[in-house]
Amino acid sequence: MKPLSVPSVSSVAPADIPARRGGASLDVLRFLAAAFILLFHFGPSAPLNLRLVSPIFEQGWLATDFFLMLSGFVLSRAYGDRLTRSQMRPTHFFLKRFARLWPSHVVVLLTFAAFIVTATLLGFPPNHGDHYGLNALFAQAFMVHGWGIIGTPTWNIPTWTLSALLVCYGLFAVYARWVHDRPLIILAGVAVAVLAMGHILAETVAKHAFADLPLAWGLLRAIPLFILGNLIERATASLRLSQALFWPLVTFALAGAVGLALLPRHLILDTVILTLLGTVLAVSGAVTFREMPVSQRLGRASFALFLVHSLVGAVWFSLTPKVVAMLDLGFAAQWALWATALLAAMITAFLFDAVVDKPLSAWVSKLSFVRGGV
Repeated sequence: MKPLSVPSVSSVAPADIPARRGGASLDVLRFLAAAFILLFHFGPSAPLNLRLVSPIFEQGWLATDFFLMLSGFVLSRAYGDRLTRSQMRPTHFFLKRFARLWPSHVVVLLTFAAFIVTATLLGFPPNHGDHYGLNALFAQAFMVHGWGIIGTPTWNIPTWTLSALLVCYGLFAVYARWVHDRPLIILAGVAVAVLAMGHILAETVAKHAFADLPLAWGLLRAIPLFILGNLIERATASLRLSQALFWPLVTFALAGAVGLALLPRHLILDTVILTLLGTVLAVSGAVTFREMPVSQRLGRASFALFLVHSLVGAVWFSLTPKVVAMLDLGFAAQWALWATALLAAMITAFLFDAVVDKPLSAWVSKLSFVRGGV
């Protein structure tokens, strides 16, 4: 049985700018997920904790789980065929992925360390000094902090997912050929088994719900979700959707996932939510929109926003109380100051992408051992 196909007429980009199926839609969704994580992390620092405004701001796991599945989906589409046809060695694939993540990650981490040291020397130590130890710094520098080594938030904590994804990349390089050309029924069966195993291990070993496993169990959370992203990509490899059909489907799936996340947590509800997030991924990867410079920039900046927002927050919210006290700011002005933090994080992300990440990535990709592999 071949993967499901829905014939339709998709929009076509001009000949000089070939549109990729899922290119623009996945770029925008990647940025929206990063923006939601930004709100989740900055929300408690608002004049009124956003989690008291709406319980949706407590559900940061929605964006994190979607990001992990999206990573599996995109990597399967970009590299699955080459790994299956032996057009790329597994070691070369892993090296390319590591080289894409590590340099910019280290730049941000070293900047973070410089800020903490400077602020401490100037008499403004961080509120949670125990979160900024050398052991945790080295763990993040070597990108092993998402492997269960660290159990408490520290330094640039959102990057635990990048650490866990390195393990996912290594596994994917090995098993990619075994799932690449399987029929739909096999892919669906494996997906059910992977999700069930994730729930079982989470409940029995971690004593916690699978969907939002804490940092200490990062690999147990990331690996099944990454594999699910692979399987969704394979199952929908031939799926084509029109733009007219895409909008109601993605709206229904997103609204359903958000609505169910507001209900009391339950294993069945979590499973349905993950299925709906997978549906968002599938339909977004099946539609073709004309790729514009703005969508491409959003896609690139999502990685930068993911990397830099904790640093921006650490700097901004260490200064905010002093500014509020010095200027005796009212409630409305405090909200404006907090909203400016969101804008500052966004601007920093776009600047970091243009000035640091893009040039650094281009330079690293030209190194002989990265370009040719080992």
